Amino acid sequence: MQTQNFILCTAGFEVLCLGVQTGNLMNAKEKIMEEFIRQFIVKDCKDISVDSIAENIGMSKRTVYENFSSKNEIIRETLMHFLRIEHENIQRILEEEPNPLKQILLTSFTVIRNASQISVARLNNLKKHYPEIADELIKVWADFSHEVTLKSYYRAQEEGYIFKDIAPEFLMALLLGGEKDPRQKTIRFMEKDFDILQLFSAHLFTIIRGVSTMKGVEICDEYFRQMDKEMFKWK
Repeated sequence: MQTQNFILCTAGFEVLCLGVQTGNLMNAKEKIMEEFIRQFIVKDCKDISVDSIAENIGMSKRTVYENFSSKNEIIRETLMHFLRIEHENIQRILEEEPNPLKQILLTSFTVIRNASQISVARLNNLKKHYPEIADELIKVWADFSHEVTLKSYYRAQEEGYIFKDIAPEFLMALLLGGEKDPRQKTIRFMEKDFDILQLFSAHLFTIIRGVSTMKGVEICDEYFRQMDKEMFKWK
């Protein structure tokens, strides 16, 4: 059965939301989840009602509650589904790219690019009004990211791409400790606005290249030459 990546774009906000089934094969649960995401793009979670979801997809509230026990469950399952798709994308990168240093670069910039598309206000609102759901989402993503990233770092050291006297855990803390929230759009410094995606990309790339051996530097430079230059306009 074929699936499509359902991509919604509005005011520069892009979300890869559901690998929904095409055509009339989409079931009631998927329709509800898809409608939640449509509304999540333009309004806060607290302002999304079960009534509006049901009305917009021509479904009764009873049918909605037959598929989800509550609005909280709609939010949780939909966003968890989004995370599962992100996990699958990362796993696909790891499967298709055998080089551990390239894995680190590819997965890191994929996460940065995706995170930069999500509204800070939406996530802050989720954290404020649905803290348990937000905390669970953050933990699931952090656990997955650390697990797959650490494996790549250890392999990169073993294969001579990263200096062996640097603990991978320390390197991850260094990367994360200096990060700005990539969901911001710009950072202002000396009366000039700098694109946050480009700043964070520069930060990440500089650190990874800095801890790389000459063998690793060659990989980093090759990646830089092939990379989307919109992320690397550092001026």
